[in-house]
Amino acid sequence: MQEKLVTIKVFTFLPELYMAKSFLESEEIMCFVKDEIISQVLPLVPTIFGGVKLQVREEDAEKAIQLLIEGGFAKSEDYE
Repeated sequence: MQEKLVTIKVFTFLPELYMAKSFLESEEIMCFVKDEIISQVLPLVPTIFGGVKLQVREEDAEKAIQLLIEGGFAKSEDYE
């Protein structure tokens, strides 16, 4: 059975995404990036597609969101 991934945050700038991803991985949360390649090939295109998405397994989403907030990568208002 394939694991379901959920988007927990959308980024416009790749350096911010990589910092958040590294932070979550240091907390042992496996992360995936969606639309990363297109943003490297065509830098202005990700905004058309809604940015570059940071995804985690569905069962890790709640913990990952809390960590992003605690780490200063997101605000609780982003998830209301």
